[in-house]
Amino acid sequence: EWLRVPAVVGEYRPKSRYWEQGDPRNGGLAITVTNYEFIRRADRLDPLLEQADERSLLILDESSAVKTHNSLTTRACLKLRQRCGRVWLLNGTPVAENPGDLYAQCRIMGDEVIGCRNWWQFRARYAIMGGFKAKQVVAWTNLDDLTARMAPYVLRRLKKDCLDLPPKLPPVPVEVPLTTATWRLYKSMRDDTIAWLDEHHASVAPQAIVRIMRLSQLCSGLLGGVVDNARPEDDPEVKTVSQEKLEALLAWAGGQWEAEPNAKLLVFARFRKEVLALALRLSTRDPRVPFGLMIGGQKPAERKRSLALLHPDHAPKGPAIVVAIARTAATGINLAASHSVAYLSQCHSLFVRSQSEERVHRPGQTSPVSYFDFVATGPDGQRTVDHAIAKALKRKLETSTWTCGQWATELRAE
Repeated sequence: EWLRVPAVVGEYRPKSRYWEQGDPRNGGLAITVTNYEFIRRADRLDPLLEQADERSLLILDESSAVKTHNSLTTRACLKLRQRCGRVWLLNGTPVAENPGDLYAQCRIMGDEVIGCRNWWQFRARYAIMGGFKAKQVVAWTNLDDLTARMAPYVLRRLKKDCLDLPPKLPPVPVEVPLTTATWRLYKSMRDDTIAWLDEHHASVAPQAIVRIMRLSQLCSGLLGGVVDNARPEDDPEVKTVSQEKLEALLAWAGGQWEAEPNAKLLVFARFRKEVLALALRLSTRDPRVPFGLMIGGQKPAERKRSLALLHPDHAPKGPAIVVAIARTAATGINLAASHSVAYLSQCHSLFVRSQSEERVHRPGQTSPVSYFDFVATGPDGQRTVDHAIAKALKRKLETSTWTCGQWATELRAE
């Protein structure tokens, strides 16, 4: 009885389903539910365009999905918006990476919202350009003007005012010393990276992000090409050189279950290969503890089973653990059966971190939520790039905008 009027609800995807309430032919509502990925193709979008008219309401949930102004998803949603009379955008974090994320979302609401008819006009008004040939956005300006223009179209409700949830506890760092051999590799790569960064001091070079990612990989025991959440076959050169963090995570999990035998644990990581390595160890550790995996490209049934392990309405009574790539499982799901979250490796994105933290701080949570950051150190406690990333995330800084000079300063602080 969630609707008080006759309605037919259709799920628009490869396997469609329909639900009816009352007789929708007598002035009822026709509701279509789909996802962003499915409507990227024109042959799938066209049937929706035929249904939409000036009486239609378009609702975009988790609207950060349309933050990129020239993506296929954004273009599809713009076409839908042009047919629909009204639109609502729902989002707890509308600015995922930087203020530029607002342009496409505002354009979908209407050109009159911020008065910019294209991305270049928006960039000229609010971005400060620099870097190589002054073609990179290095900072943002006039944000008070942007906020004022958007204010009449924004209705904000804080979660603390809507939900009575237990507190989120401050993250607890778990320092993991690297072996002498791994530390030797790390120092060599770090020194080479600093030398390269010094040569490109003022720019925000994509190559800098690649080099920093290599350091992050090595902190997770991986050496070779750069693999974030790609499939292993995409880069066969990546190899495992050590497993310090993995062993520390298993020890941490054992301690959690010793203190709370029925604890349900959630582990986020950045790199696919370390997630698969951890899943392999968990699958043979204790058959009495069910574990789930959430990574890109898995079968829907497998993902559904993993979600059920930590969903407050479906979780088993005993212990469980779910391992996920942060970008894959950061939004739109409820894992509130768990109140202990570990970050085996950190994604640089502030958006991914903040959204992933919220997966357990949802309706159904009954305990204070604890977060644990696994941070690699040298054999004698020396700092690594893990510390720089953790510090930036704690201060809510977006490292994607850091110049090469900023990264060099952080690495020298080690």
